[in-house]
Amino acid sequence: MKRNLLRLPLFLFSILFVNSLFSQSNNWELYYDDEIKIEYNYMICDFSSTASKEMIIFRFTNLSEEEITLNYETEIWHDSVKINTEQNADEFRKTINLNSKQIITINCENQWKEHAIFSAFVHNETSEKYVSLTKFELTNITISDD
Repeated sequence: MKRNLLRLPLFLFSILFVNSLFSQSNNWELYYDDEIKIEYNYMICDFSSTASKEMIIFRFTNLSEEEITLNYETEIWHDSVKINTEQNADEFRKTINLNSKQIITINCENQWKEHAIFSAFVHNETSEKYVSLTKFELTNITISDD
């Protein structure tokens, strides 16, 4: 009986730990919802032995029956100051093609990683976050049927 009582807290802790791991990666925030749904989340990406990068990643869902092309521009603010993205416009103008009902999830390593936005450096040992990005917007969103 005592063994079972000791195992119960360990079992409950394991369930809570696994649940927190999975829920952390599934907390998508809705950004846009028309012919396409755009959601965002934060992800820690390996960068070096001393620091990692926190990135804003996106999930694009084509809600239509047609193949579409999504175009948008990214605007960013560092320390509450809007960055002039026109100096390097190609870096901030994005295009992505989606098949009917296709879902594309951006991450640190896949072919769409250039759609991610740098948010902060995170110290690997202390997990202290050095935030740079204070705001972002996706503007001039256009959707065209292919």
